[in-house]
Amino acid sequence: MRTVVSPQEVAHLFAQQSQQEAKNSGRSFYFYGTNIYSYGSHFCIAKFVDDHTLLFTERGYSNSTAKHINTVRHATSHIDKIYCAYPTGSHEQNYHYWLNEAEDIASKLKNARKPEIYLSQLAYVKYKVDRYKQYFKIDMPITLEKALSIMNKAEVAEYLESKQKILDAEAKRKAKEQSKQHAVELKKWRAFEKQSLYLRDGFDYIRRDDEKFQTSQGVNVPIEIGLRLYENIRSAQVGDKFLSYTVNEVTKNHIGIGCHKITFKEIDNIVKS
Repeated sequence: MRTVVSPQEVAHLFAQQSQQEAKNSGRSFYFYGTNIYSYGSHFCIAKFVDDHTLLFTERGYSNSTAKHINTVRHATSHIDKIYCAYPTGSHEQNYHYWLNEAEDIASKLKNARKPEIYLSQLAYVKYKVDRYKQYFKIDMPITLEKALSIMNKAEVAEYLESKQKILDAEAKRKAKEQSKQHAVELKKWRAFEKQSLYLRDGFDYIRRDDEKFQTSQGVNVPIEIGLRLYENIRSAQVGDKFLSYTVNEVTKNHIGIGCHKITFKEIDNIVKS
């Protein structure tokens, strides 16, 4: 199996998925598995999401990368393509890219003598977004949906005026979803079903077994020492030392120790348990 081949062969071997990897002699154009890159993993040209479908970048980067993109496009002409900015990125990244693109078009539409040009461009962005969201079966953000629904100059002004309200509503919805997910993750972590608690709400948490207290950042404190610390926790002052950690914040509701911020309610509940 040859892995160092011409750029054209790199693209065709990628399209066939007949081997795991291949690259050109300069290693500037290569694929590994289902992804093909130009000048490194920071620029993925295309990614197979199933045997018959590619996520294909719509970004440009340089003249040489443009040549790589065209080479891949020709070699995969028989494969269905869904265009997006970041084939290996998150949905949020791709939607943000499209939102910027839609808003840029809308700003030009606002003062355009021939609005049909920009309305056509908005329609094309909407086409790409619709294909993407239908494949992954996910909704687009409200801001993007509103931006892509603009049909005339007057609606550009309406969109700009309402954008902040839309963003606030979207942020509120997202925070509510994260709060629900955090509650689920925290419950599993407390039950030792998870080793780490990655989804944070700005505070740290504590769990215990028969030998130790453990914080959500992975710090372990033997039960006996933890109970002795608890006796003095309410009278702690900034600058005090607890084990090797320094108190840096004390409020009515929480204490900051080292990089931890823990509510007194959390501390009381875990000690009483």
